[in-house]
Order: sequence, then structure tokens, then C-alpha cells
Amino acid sequence: MICRRCFNLSLICVFWLSANAIAFGQSSNDPSSLCKNNPDDMKRIKILVAYQSKYGSTKQYAEWIQQDIKGDLVDIENEGMPPLAKYDIIVMGGYIRTGDIVTAPFIKDHWGVLKGKKVVLFTTSGTPPRHSKIRIIYEKSFPDEIRKEIKYFPLSGRISLKDLTFFDQRLMAIGKMMERDEALKKDMGKDFDGVKRENLLPIFEYINEIQAFLTKE
Repeated sequence: MICRRCFNLSLICVFWLSANAIAFGQSSNDPSSLCKNNPDDMKRIKILVAYQSKYGSTKQYAEWIQQDIKGDLVDIENEGMPPLAKYDIIVMGGYIRTGDIVTAPFIKDHWGVLKGKKVVLFTTSGTPPRHSKIRIIYEKSFPDEIRKEIKYFPLSGRISLKDLTFFDQRLMAIGKMMERDEALKKDMGKDFDGVKRENLLPIFEYINEIQAFLTKE
């Protein structure tokens, strides 16, 4: 009798441990279980992804970002801009052209509305993102009061010479003649494609942090 009771207790323990092990395994493999934020709270956070793109690099990044974080996607050159005041997080994307960030004028013109919001800026260019020239361009494009309130992510772009306008081909040729950095000069005028979804991982991580912060407010 005692042996049978021990056997039954053993079976119960085995079943209990197995059920918990299965539940743990499902929880660990389910991506939704990794989200620490309440889905209802997340829905209250309004996100805008706005961009300017000429040859498609910036547009591709903007579309990938929107696919991951949802929200509204807007081409600020060709579509009407929705009211900025209704958004909590605004992701701005633009390319660098002749040493300028093309979205900088828009951000500065609308800073009265953007100030106090979570603003993320990303740019694309043919210059490596970690090159000192990118930081110089960024600091030249915005005053200190704006730079201290936005988060900036320079990204690798894409160039296909056959797709460039004649004017842009001339600009590139002139830029190559004037470039003093021999490493950069060597690669100018060549096709390259640095547009990869994994380049966005730091942006996704930062936006996740913002969302987590906003849900606690």
C-alpha cells in the first residue's frame, strides 16, 4: 500500500515537472512573451516615421522601421504631413547631400512642435557612418539645443552610378577631386550597397527603450 502511494506521488511529481517544463519552453520561444510592456499601453503610443529619399536607400530603411514598430509612414516630399503634435515618437530619415542633411531644415522649422517629443534621426550616405566627417556634418546641421534632445543614427547608403542624374554624377566627380581623405577618395565613384536591415538594430533597441519609458509615465 505504501509503495503504491509512493508510486502515485512519483507520477504526480513527474507530470507536474513535465507540464512546467513545457510551459517554460513555450514561454521562452514565444517572441510575444519577451515584450514587458502591456499591449494596450503600447497602442496608446503614437509613432510617425517620416523620410526624404531620392534613390531609395532612406525609403527602404523607413519602410523597415515602420514594419517593425508600426505607426504611420510618410514621405515628407510627396505626401501631406499629418499633425506632428499628436505623435509621441517621431522618426525622421534623410540622406546627406553636398555636406548637408536634407531633413535638417524641416526639423529646425518645426522644432517648436517637435521639442519635448522623442525624436529619432537617421541619415544615409556613401561615407562610412563612423567617419568623423559624418559627426561634423551633423553638428553643423543643428544647434546644440536641438542636438541634445534628439538621438542620431548615421547609416550606410547605396549608390548605383547608372541611376544617378547627370547633375549628381558631376557633383560626385567634383567631390572626389576635392576630397582630402585618400581612403574615401579611392572608393568615390564606385557602386556600393550598404543598405542592410541589421543596420537598424540600434534604432530598434532605442525605440523599444523609449516605448518602455513612455508606458511607465
